[in-house]
Amino acid sequence: MRILFIILCDIVLLVVLLMVSFRIHNSLQSKIDTDTGIQENIYITIGDIEQYLQIRGENKNNPIILWLHGGPGFPLTYLTYYYQTALEKDYTIVCWEQRGCGRTFYRNKSNGNLTIEQLLTDTDEVIDYLQGRFGQEKIIIIGQSWGTVLGMDYINIHPEKVAAYIGVGQVTDFSQGKIYAAESAVQMAMENDNNEDAEFLERSIDQLSNTESIEKLDVKPLEDMIITSTKYLKCNGEMSGTEQIFAAITSPEMTWNDAKWFLFASDTQNIVASQNDLVNYMYFQFDVMNLSEKYDIPICFIQGDSDWITPTDMVVDYYSCISAKKKNMVTINNAGHTPFLDNPEQFCEAVKTFLSECKMNNIQENCRSDIYN
Repeated sequence: MRILFIILCDIVLLVVLLMVSFRIHNSLQSKIDTDTGIQENIYITIGDIEQYLQIRGENKNNPIILWLHGGPGFPLTYLTYYYQTALEKDYTIVCWEQRGCGRTFYRNKSNGNLTIEQLLTDTDEVIDYLQGRFGQEKIIIIGQSWGTVLGMDYINIHPEKVAAYIGVGQVTDFSQGKIYAAESAVQMAMENDNNEDAEFLERSIDQLSNTESIEKLDVKPLEDMIITSTKYLKCNGEMSGTEQIFAAITSPEMTWNDAKWFLFASDTQNIVASQNDLVNYMYFQFDVMNLSEKYDIPICFIQGDSDWITPTDMVVDYYSCISAKKKNMVTINNAGHTPFLDNPEQFCEAVKTFLSECKMNNIQENCRSDIYN
């Protein structure tokens, strides 16, 4: 028994040492060491509370990108070392952990009202701070999933402050997207003679179709519908949960609070309870088709071809309905709802290509528009 205990201790020690060595390696690889660079983890007062910003880039004079994370309430800031370093030579990237979640949540005794109006006011204050601190008239916005809801609403209110908008996993009509994905999974289930799954999905579709607010949403059947749909729709290029956990625990940015929030937010019931008004807004009130059809800023959508959380077909349809100073639709093959994790190289290249064509310091009027894979 004693020998077994010693062996187990040795294994645990070896695993810990490996994790520490990976963290040190990743820290050295991602360190900003240029004279003009910036690498900060700071809290600033936004909306009367302290909110967390990670700021990284090799030259503080480069254009600023504000990253609006997904969820609501699901920041992945500790993974930026994994997916954004290829952008940091040409852009200063600011990852903000929004009110009521992540490091901002743990910093404050009270996070105030979690409403779309409050989050939009917070976004505006963050952008004002970045404009003032870095002396830039306009800021680039990249929204991811829930961040695209916040981002699209914001550019309809304050387009004069935005240099360009990039939507990643763009929300169009979120609940309808869930229905569209489930309908697609029904067809695949029937083709595979899995009638039980097909019948369950059809019942779930009917239930969600007749739900009008978060108060009437039964979360467990919705979760089961998403899990069952994913079984048929998930592509093999998506970053697995195990891979994401490994990337997190070997991250030089990962803290105990990040881990606590990840475990909390991974339970849908917790998110629905803690982010209730925001979830309700995303599921049952936001419809991108109700926003403007014409934009005087460049707009780009980057989708995984197997994104069934915000189905790419629906984003393509929306893309065809809008006009912009420049617009692009980029589809990354064999990727899902988080193409920046599934294929960081193609994601960063898509961002750089789009923004370089816009010439962010002198946006041209006659940029071409196209769709490419």
